[in-house]
Amino acid sequence: MLRAPSALSSLEASLRQGLDAASHLLGLTEPRTDRAPALLTLRLGAPGDPGLTLIDRRDGPDRTYRFDLAADDLADRLAAIRGGRAEARAKVIVDPAACFIRTLDLPGAALPRMRAVLAQELEAATPFRADQVFSDWYVEGEEAGTRTLRVRHVVLKRARLAPLLAALAGAGLTASVVAVGPAEDRTMPIDLLSSGHRALPGLAQRGAGDLALAAATVLLLLGAFLALRQHQAATLQALDDAFATARRAAAAGHPPALQAGTAAILAERGPPVARTWDAVAAALPDAVSAQVLRLTGAGLELTLVAPDPASVLAELARLPGFGAPELRGAAPVEGGQRLVVALPRAHAGARP
Repeated sequence: MLRAPSALSSLEASLRQGLDAASHLLGLTEPRTDRAPALLTLRLGAPGDPGLTLIDRRDGPDRTYRFDLAADDLADRLAAIRGGRAEARAKVIVDPAACFIRTLDLPGAALPRMRAVLAQELEAATPFRADQVFSDWYVEGEEAGTRTLRVRHVVLKRARLAPLLAALAGAGLTASVVAVGPAEDRTMPIDLLSSGHRALPGLAQRGAGDLALAAATVLLLLGAFLALRQHQAATLQALDDAFATARRAAAAGHPPALQAGTAAILAERGPPVARTWDAVAAALPDAVSAQVLRLTGAGLELTLVAPDPASVLAELARLPGFGAPELRGAAPVEGGQRLVVALPRAHAGARP
């Protein structure tokens, strides 16, 4: 029976795809976790081999233990080897013969979504389902002429690895990585626990050159964003000035009566609402909140909530384009007083 994915799983999948795309676009290199040294290493053999080999490198020469993977007391034996030490991570290496390994030629454009593409192709071409296996992939080569990638896809049935992971958990151990290879120094660049996700490397693991490049990229992006905002503001201001100049030029060639009528109309126009609101916001103290702004031919009427009416009137007295403020009403409210303040226009056609 098919079940619809939960909202949380859908969100996680979206975030994973975003990280996949970001890792591809930024060109970040990935650390070879499969080759990282480990104090505890477990080797899982071929399907016909029920044994499990553990190599302990914590003290002195290497010590090798061999267990039966199907033993009921496997977790207890692993816990006894771990002892009371703080080291609680082990590296697992799987024999390639236990895995289903295939090579596919896929378009390069599929790289940011390679995990989803491989999951769909796996279910379409094999009896496996994505939730029944552990898998990972890596790019083996590229064909520049056809813009295709040669991808190695490594799949391991969950029934083969899950008992070992459960035994590790019962022993208080966790698998740091599940690599695939015939030997520790001949593993593939994969981690079956990653399920094919390409994680971004930690900044602390990157070199000084990479950190400097990343910082420069962030600064360039920030500078480009600020430059774009300034360009937009300058463009809007230039358009405003151009329209005003065109109106004045058009009015200059009209008869005196028409020019007088145009001047009278402009004299009755109130200041622009956006500029007036910005000027009021800049003039008011932080403790004051403006609720209503009304522009009329006579001036400006504000409804404010303020703790101190005197300080508000003093600040509004310096508002450009308007005369002395007049307090027309005050009523106590929570947080101060609700004030109604009127400001007459300083002169006809003034603009704050």
